[in-house]
Amino acid sequence: MGTTSPAKDRIAGIVLAGGTGSRLFPATRVVNKHLLPVYDRPAIAFSLDVMRECGVDTLVLVCNAADEEVYRSIPAWLGYSEIEIRTVVQKEPNGIAGAISCARDHLESEGYRRIVVALGDTLYVSSSAWAGNILTQADEAGCGAAVAVIEHSDPRDFGVVESAAGGAVVRVNEKSDVRHRSQVCTGLYSFDESMWKRLESIVPSQRGELEITSLLESYIDDGGLTAVVVPEEAGWFDVGTPDRLVDAAVARRRQLV
Repeated sequence: MGTTSPAKDRIAGIVLAGGTGSRLFPATRVVNKHLLPVYDRPAIAFSLDVMRECGVDTLVLVCNAADEEVYRSIPAWLGYSEIEIRTVVQKEPNGIAGAISCARDHLESEGYRRIVVALGDTLYVSSSAWAGNILTQADEAGCGAAVAVIEHSDPRDFGVVESAAGGAVVRVNEKSDVRHRSQVCTGLYSFDESMWKRLESIVPSQRGELEITSLLESYIDDGGLTAVVVPEEAGWFDVGTPDRLVDAAVARRRQLV
């Protein structure tokens, strides 16, 4: 009979599924945006596919109190029973890094080798088969963290990533006024266990939020952040607006036809 691998050899996951979804009102006044359908599946399913591809066996869903029961019951109505799903409520909207910190009590003491973090409203609707690269590339490059990026013609709504040859990231600019085609963050990251200590040193930005950019910059300062290129065929979409949600649904339908 086999033995269970110790946590230090395993991968944990965090999916950020909170927020109000204000840009999708009124649809999201009673339904969390991560539960809205992308053609035939709820948006959250695509994030869970990524976690499965990365070999995650313990997952923390950071969510709103009103949605916690639904997310706890995912194995009963959506599947993914091989993943242990835990939930934690983000009590205040204090930024992406703040949301990640909410999972600390669930994961830090167990000493996972790496933690995969996904924003629940940035999806890969056609394929997540490539997602394990977020781990393997970081290992091969000897980096503590990795960020999934893709070329975008209008990057102003996203974090712009500047990287050197070989993928080493030298700068991340959050929602800068860049108007030329650039690499942008797609909302998927992997971090080593030093992430928890790094989060302690992050201070609120001018927006009053704990920014994911600050966490990434702490790894850049150590020369420890690599950019993983998402293939075009993955079908990446940010579904935070009605138009983008429709576009993602159309792409999903085309994949199935």
